[in-house]
Amino acid sequence: MPRKLHFRRSLKLSISTARRLRDYAAFGVIIALYLVYSHSSPALICTSESLIHDTWNNGRIVQSTSSQPQPDCRCHMLPSWSAKEESSTYLAEKDLPWYADKPRELIRLQEQLGAKRLISAFGIAVSDPMYEEEINIAIAASYLSGTIVPPGETASLNSIIGPFTAERGYAKGPTYIGTDIIGTLAGGVCKIASCLYNVAIAADLQVVERHPHSMMVTYVPPGRDATIAWGAKDFRFRNNKNSPVLLWAEFVEGRLYVALYGNFQPPKVEWHSEELHRQPTWTIRRANPELPKGTTRLIKGFDAVTVRTWITVRYPGQPVENRDMGVDSYRALPHVLEYAP
Repeated sequence: MPRKLHFRRSLKLSISTARRLRDYAAFGVIIALYLVYSHSSPALICTSESLIHDTWNNGRIVQSTSSQPQPDCRCHMLPSWSAKEESSTYLAEKDLPWYADKPRELIRLQEQLGAKRLISAFGIAVSDPMYEEEINIAIAASYLSGTIVPPGETASLNSIIGPFTAERGYAKGPTYIGTDIIGTLAGGVCKIASCLYNVAIAADLQVVERHPHSMMVTYVPPGRDATIAWGAKDFRFRNNKNSPVLLWAEFVEGRLYVALYGNFQPPKVEWHSEELHRQPTWTIRRANPELPKGTTRLIKGFDAVTVRTWITVRYPGQPVENRDMGVDSYRALPHVLEYAP
């Protein structure tokens, strides 16, 4: 049946040298500062390789002549935000994985609602998934598929794809805390929120609630992401059209697709952004006994960035409208350069 939306753990260090003590102490200070800084923010169910990931020089272990990195190891550095253009994009109907063989349920709902026109569709690539992130994204996409939002009603993403429990099929996915990645239930589902945000904007639907991540992600540009946290942050939009809209989503071969169908003509929408402030991140070094001797590894961080985002909306025969989408500030995340002691 179609889902019609309703309102509604003694730390003992076995390190004998002052150098190693120094490294661990420095790292501890960074974590303490982060915890103080982020004390007021609720834990987010977010992700992933796109926020923090291990970078091995072109995918390989980097051999070095010393077990400790040199003071100016710039060869390991990468830009703070390095998303490729193909990481996310708007899609035409022929780009959707179900284009050539539509699911029967999708066809039935389109016929029932008269929602045969693709209004907007957006895709996000999920590269280097961690833990069971792909399971979580696929589960969330299946809950989103077939959601109908009648005219005048407001859709709550938390209500559609949550609660995030094992009983609903969710597994541990990556969530970042400071410079560490931990596994939490349903980690990774924020990609659904970011996809849906971009879809709603292109369809000129009214966004009622949207929250940016506390730090940048790489799968969409800053200012175009959305995060959710059960009981704290939601993504909601209102169907401000005169007819129902239908959502369909799938996770196929490492890519998330979200589409919205209806029977109205959408405008042409373009995104614009201006970087208002950037504070470069810093690099901390720490020993990692698990690394092969003579190797180093970079865990990439991000600059602190503030951006202003706006869109232009063009309907045929009407003046171009500029709409302010607000100012988003993303905190810095330090690069961590690990080396084999």
